[in-house]
Amino acid sequence: MTYREPLPVGCPPDVAEEIAQPRELFRLVRSLPPVEEDFRSWRAEQPQRGLPKELTECQARGLSVYAEGYDLERILKLPKFRGRWICRMRLGAGAGRIQQTGRPPHHTWWPLAGFDILGQCHVETA
Repeated sequence: MTYREPLPVGCPPDVAEEIAQPRELFRLVRSLPPVEEDFRSWRAEQPQRGLPKELTECQARGLSVYAEGYDLERILKLPKFRGRWICRMRLGAGAGRIQQTGRPPHHTWWPLAGFDILGQCHVETA
């Protein structure tokens, strides 16, 4: 499988499940309408920065997503995330692999290179 960006050996981990059945995920985006830059990994945005202790290099190269949109509504109230929007994505076969990471309902998603993220992103709130 070819992922959206280069991944370290063993990434995604074996415990990450392949997205084979339709499912919805949610992500915060900065742009309206969303653009490719809204779907850059932590590592792509901060290539020289050291990792926070709670993050692995593998997770840093995936995308932070949530299983439920209402969880992001709470996060939007934090000053750091004001001015962002919630993007609902409908994913299915060919979207990549996903793993619950950090506190539930946070997940890390490693999208496949050929998956059309922008075509699946629909802004929920503005």
